[in-house]
Amino acid sequence: MTFGEELVINEAPIAKSANVQFLNFSARAWSHSTKDHFHDEWGFLTVDPVGNATLMTTGNNGFTTYETGTVLPNKLVLTLKDIGRISFSRDLPVEDLRRTFIRHDDRYMEQVIEMRTATHPKVGYLEHTRVVYTKLK
Repeated sequence: MTFGEELVINEAPIAKSANVQFLNFSARAWSHSTKDHFHDEWGFLTVDPVGNATLMTTGNNGFTTYETGTVLPNKLVLTLKDIGRISFSRDLPVEDLRRTFIRHDDRYMEQVIEMRTATHPKVGYLEHTRVVYTKLK
């Protein structure tokens, strides 16, 4: 399946109470062929001084996620630590998730999302999406 996605990551104001720098994170996905809206995702990303990263997101698909990982040269790999979902969501229950951002150069970045759901696979991950982004600004 081919779809479009817009990803926006920019600096959030520093909250005086926490004194931690977060980045605002938002993604919007749609069908290439019909232009139907798929989903939106909003959240916050932060990295501590030694490269430990945290991404917290919520989406209009009924999911909230808490992911942690490590920043490597030109790569960020996050794994699911906790997930919440509304009780009447129609989506298949996600049991595990790995999200990888790969910076190819100053213009291109790739995101790979792999997951395990209640039905497959039993161990490991199955690739869910792979998106290559082109920087606009």
